[in-house]
Amino acid sequence: MNRHSSGQLQTVVGWIFGGSFTLLGLLFVIIGGFEYRQGLKTNDWPAAAGRIVESKIVERKVDGSSGRRRTRSSDRDYTVDVRYSYEVEGQKFEGDRLRYGNESHDSRASAMEEQSLFASGKEVQVYYDPKTPSQSVLIKGIGLSWLGMALGLMALVIGLVVMFHMVRSRAARIK
Repeated sequence: MNRHSSGQLQTVVGWIFGGSFTLLGLLFVIIGGFEYRQGLKTNDWPAAAGRIVESKIVERKVDGSSGRRRTRSSDRDYTVDVRYSYEVEGQKFEGDRLRYGNESHDSRASAMEEQSLFASGKEVQVYYDPKTPSQSVLIKGIGLSWLGMALGLMALVIGLVVMFHMVRSRAARIK
């Protein structure tokens, strides 16, 4: 491969890498930002009495493509799935959101511990959006949604730095 085509290949790879990181970072910032904002809003939501209709642990196999670093050798993820009912001003609602942000656990024991707080038939406090009472959570706050934003911001900065470098090197070659 000659020097010219090697330079072109580096340029193409640089743009693909920089563009991919920028777009992926932007996507994570937007999604994480939404989850973060929604999680913050829940801190002001009123509570209504509710009851857990169904509570179960869902196990799923995690492939390595999620980018999530595993701290153990396990390739399993555990989520507590709940369905609950509640009433606001005489109108009945059902919800299934535990919290905004990450809801998965690395171990079944951790998921079982959380599930014990929301066992079927148990009475619970349901926090609902006063403007849209059908939106609700059982746990207030932001959860790990800040992590999605932080990772997205890092990827966005890396992508923009690579693309800035590509523009500068192209400008230097033109001179």
